[in-house]
Amino acid sequence: MSLLDKYLIYSSIFALFTEAFFFHFVIDIKLYYVILLSNFFILASTKKITIHKNLIFIIGFFLIHGAISYLLLLSPIQLLIAQILGISLSSIYYHNLLKFFSVKKLFAVYLDFSFYIAIISILTFYLNINSFSEFRLNGIMQEPAHYAAIMLPATYYFLRNKKYLRLFILVITIFLSKSSIGFIGLGLIVILPLIKVKHFLKYSWLVILLLSCSVFYISTVWNEAIDENTSNPFVRKLKETNKSLSAVFTGKFEKNTNLSSYAFLSNAFIVREIFLDKPLGAGLGSYRHEYEKYFSKMTPPPYLISLNFSKINKTDANSLFLRMIADLGIFSFLFFTYFIYRSFKLFKSDKKIEQQSVFFYLTLKLIREGHYFPPEFYFFLLIFLKNSNEDITCS
Repeated sequence: MSLLDKYLIYSSIFALFTEAFFFHFVIDIKLYYVILLSNFFILASTKKITIHKNLIFIIGFFLIHGAISYLLLLSPIQLLIAQILGISLSSIYYHNLLKFFSVKKLFAVYLDFSFYIAIISILTFYLNINSFSEFRLNGIMQEPAHYAAIMLPATYYFLRNKKYLRLFILVITIFLSKSSIGFIGLGLIVILPLIKVKHFLKYSWLVILLLSCSVFYISTVWNEAIDENTSNPFVRKLKETNKSLSAVFTGKFEKNTNLSSYAFLSNAFIVREIFLDKPLGAGLGSYRHEYEKYFSKMTPPPYLISLNFSKINKTDANSLFLRMIADLGIFSFLFFTYFIYRSFKLFKSDKKIEQQSVFFYLTLKLIREGHYFPPEFYFFLLIFLKNSNEDITCS
């Protein structure tokens, strides 16, 4: 392998972890875009760039659907163009990278980066360097939830391949992130492989033990006073979300609703209103514009208004699932249905561990993160969609 190929591989995988690396020159310029654009030109000048026919179909659908929606609703067309450009550039680049270098090779490099970044993250956490807070680990990512999500594919892979030292390090860092998304992901990693009868019969005692301990623990702390830093974050969010669920239908929030619960529930309310008015969707990238139309129907907690957090996540809906419903309407459910179908098909086999690994990231991406092209998304998504680990043109 040439030095140039090695550079393309390692810089492209490092780019997955660079969301927090940017500098300001008139606008915020992210390191991810610098790496992606420069590597794209290198790849195009040394190899034959191709676009998969399915990718052309999907981007074409987004463009036609978005153009029609924007013409009818008179939304700013630049929002659509920005999303199409970002999705196209990221997906075409990682499509070709996977075609030229194969899933196994690239995923192995991702695994190494994950392990070494996890070690660095423990050191930076205890030295309080680049910490999200003194109580939560975020490594070199912007938020603890983002750190936990990007580490989940590696966590599952190390578990399946019995790399217990690496697994232990990653699980420790996910616990230190205190991210509810991370905890949900770890739960899925333990439970989903046991759905098969033969595995369930063998390990059902472990599932029952974990569920019993979880229920017992939650019941013992349920009535304790809530503290933002010392309380268990999962229990805290569970309690506060439970109290505020009606706001999804009314838009009226209790005065002490916590920020995390408000972020999800307020955007769920907005998405519900958009879907009821525009069941075919408002167009890709339209959420920010549509949000403003319905915000006046809500009654946010006064303290969030004073902190200027009452419109939190108005650009990304806090969840890819929610944002796709708002942008694509009923068409989004076709994508969700295919994702569920392919996931079931994937876990029927003990093979394709790489594809199974990225399922956990994509699931949590649907729940929590609403950006259409974060650095790592299309690398993981295209691996998930592949039928072959050798050549993406066979997919």
